[in-house]
Amino acid sequence: MLNIPIRIRVGTKMYSVDVVESMRQKREMGEVHYDQRKISIAQRSNVTGRTYTEDEINDTFWHELVHAILYDMNSRLHDDERFVTEFAARLATAIKSAKFK
Repeated sequence: MLNIPIRIRVGTKMYSVDVVESMRQKREMGEVHYDQRKISIAQRSNVTGRTYTEDEINDTFWHELVHAILYDMNSRLHDDERFVTEFAARLATAIKSAKFK
């Protein structure tokens, strides 16, 4: 079961989150539209047609959310794909491993 919200607040802005069949751009798994305040996450590859796993879809959500957070912070890192990928991977792992009472 996907664990992705339909809306999420980033700073003072509310973003909608849409899980779509596939992305328009080749090789994209997700994207964030800052002006539209929208995060889109693909369910399937637009190159091979392969359906993404739940973990891949959830990880893509965290990746796009990190872009949105850094953009909200006016950080140049929002465009640094390597940084966003590494940070989001660690964030997703931390969230998956969290244990609550």
